[in-house]
Amino acid sequence: MPFNDLGKNKALDGLDESVSGAITHIGVGNLTDPGTGANYGGTEATGGSPAYARQAVTWGAAASGQKANSGALTFDVPAGTYGFLLFFNHVSTNSNNFLGYAPINGTVKGFFSVDTTLTNDALFSVAHGLADGDRLQLFNVFAESLPTGLTEGTVYFVVSSTTNSFKVSLTSGGAAVDITAVAGGEGFFQKVIPETFASQGQITVAIGALVLDATGI
Repeated sequence: MPFNDLGKNKALDGLDESVSGAITHIGVGNLTDPGTGANYGGTEATGGSPAYARQAVTWGAAASGQKANSGALTFDVPAGTYGFLLFFNHVSTNSNNFLGYAPINGTVKGFFSVDTTLTNDALFSVAHGLADGDRLQLFNVFAESLPTGLTEGTVYFVVSSTTNSFKVSLTSGGAAVDITAVAGGEGFFQKVIPETFASQGQITVAIGALVLDATGI
């Protein structure tokens, strides 16, 4: 059953940095799927001068089913391509300390359904706002399985997009992933806009830009 805003806010406030074991530090990771285990599954930034380090985060009180950072974050990163902000409850370790992640610059998101005829591998989402070449991840919803052929967390490229539909590929401009069974028939998509640095650089997160969102539950 759905939670009301009071329930959502209480759940989100349980992730506040003041709560033992909750989200105390934010890291930066590459474009590998971070995974959903207790340990981060990708490659976290490291090295550089000034050296990369996770940043302590402070959260504002949850309101209307959302909770956002109340202080700006700045990460010094070496040359590389980065896709995700990582949620940890420790300043440096990755042993049962990983709590989740958010895509960098990932403001475009929504739900999709699959073409049940399985003839053209299309995903339907009204006015989705995606364009060919965009990168995104797909996730299941309500514990349903994604359509067979799609893998949760994989970073795909958008191909063959129209106003209300799109397909996904493992390569830019490549062949669409073959969807072979409807399975749950629906899912959630989240756009990822990587940050690429040819040399030492910085990733900044403004106050209120990192949002924990429970409005979908």
